[in-house]
Amino acid sequence: MSARVSAGASARAAAGRRGLRLRPGVVAGLLGVLVLAGCGSPELTSTPASKPAPTSRAAASGALASAVTKLDLISQDPCQTGKAEQVYPDCDRFLAELRSAVGTVRAGAAGLPNGELVGVSSATLLSAADAFDRDGCGSRLSPTGPASAQACAADLERVRSGLATLIDQTRDVAGR
Repeated sequence: MSARVSAGASARAAAGRRGLRLRPGVVAGLLGVLVLAGCGSPELTSTPASKPAPTSRAAASGALASAVTKLDLISQDPCQTGKAEQVYPDCDRFLAELRSAVGTVRAGAAGLPNGELVGVSSATLLSAADAFDRDGCGSRLSPTGPASAQACAADLERVRSGLATLIDQTRDVAGR
C-alpha cells in the first residue's frame, strides 16, 4: 500500500513541477500585455499630483444644477399645486426647502447667461417667503398675530409665482 501512496505522491509532484514551469511564462505574458496597454493611457500613467484639481466653479455649477433640480421637485409639492386657501397653514417645510434651493441658485446666478435676472427673481421669491412668515401664515406666529386666510393665500400665491418664474429662468441649467 505504501508503493501506491508514493506513486500517487510522485505523480502529483511531477504535475506540480510542470504547472510551475508554465506559471512564470503566463505571468510574464500577462505583465507584458498590461505594460503595453498602460503605455498609451494617461489615466494609468498620470499620478494624482499631476491631475488638475476640480475648480470651485465646477463644484458651484454642480450645486447650482442640484438646486435647480430641487426647485423642480419642490414645484410638485401640494403647497405649490393645491388650493392656497387650504394648504397655506402646512407650508413651513415647503418654504424651508424652497429657501435653501433658492439661496443656492442665487449664489450661483453670476455664472449664468441671465444671471442678473435670476438673481433679482431669487431675491423677489425670498422676499415673498419672508412676507408669508412675517404675516404669521405658517406655524410661526407673527408679533401681531396671524393674518387673514385671504392674506396668507395671497402671500403663498406670490411665492408660487416667483417659483414658477425662477424655474422658467433656470430651465437650461440642469439639462432639462
